[in-house]
Amino acid sequence: MLEGDTVTLRCRWRQGMSVNEVRFHHGGKEVRGPLPGTKLFLSPLQLNHSGHYYCWFLVKTRESEKWQQSAPVTVTVHKIPIPWVSVWAQPPRGQVALGDRLVLNCTVAMGTRPLSFTWHREGSGAPLGTSPRLELRHVGNNDSGHYHCWVSNGDSVAESVPLNVTVLVPVANATITPGPLSHEVHTGDNVTLHCSVQVGSAPVTFTWRHNGREVAQGPILELGDVDVRDSGTYQCVATNQLGQDGHCMFRALSPELALEVSPGSPWVTAVATGVGGSLLFLVLLVAVIVGWHRRHHLGG
Repeated sequence: MLEGDTVTLRCRWRQGMSVNEVRFHHGGKEVRGPLPGTKLFLSPLQLNHSGHYYCWFLVKTRESEKWQQSAPVTVTVHKIPIPWVSVWAQPPRGQVALGDRLVLNCTVAMGTRPLSFTWHREGSGAPLGTSPRLELRHVGNNDSGHYHCWVSNGDSVAESVPLNVTVLVPVANATITPGPLSHEVHTGDNVTLHCSVQVGSAPVTFTWRHNGREVAQGPILELGDVDVRDSGTYQCVATNQLGQDGHCMFRALSPELALEVSPGSPWVTAVATGVGGSLLFLVLLVAVIVGWHRRHHLGG
């Protein structure tokens, strides 16, 4: 039988016997039920109900009365086995930021008390704790992994489904390359900016701002064939978050990069090219005249 069950013991004798009184004994001691009679109710069963039971009955004959003992009946009460064990975490789903506090709780549906608890992390040796509650005050990178608890009542042992604890490193130290924080380019140039973070658990998202207004997503910003309107300050915003629902989000801002786009000077270039060609033409013309003049002079 199991703890909490109900058992009824009956004392019977041969037909024709005259029985005046019935008494039940357990382990050498008399046991009185809730009502006198030939039945003994044990409900709810407890562990100390285990043992040998027999009944004494007072048999009356014509000559005298005497007590007789029945054959014993053995009652064995087992502890209630532990059907299942679960683990829940705070923050939810075991997703916690580096340096924050993590609490794990082990819950048992039922089972005979007292219960003993042990906490384990996959790959760890000695137990991490021996109570239903495991608290990590300042989690580190090494605290990531699968956690589970073992529960025992002395007769049976149950293990929880592992809970995956993820320690997230918030993004920090966002930078824009190439440096320095000031660039001067000309219209028509192609400019490529890269954003990166020094630390931060993936996935990391990047957002680009131009003069405070969001203009693009992704770690690379391509500015092709720039013009004067592309001048201004550029900044990258890097973010990562805890959980798919984003219940906790972290953000890192890069220093602002000042981009100055100077207008090109095609007219100046054309004039310079024209002047160079005219000078060359004049030099050749002078050389031809001088040569002709010398030949004519020599010939005369």
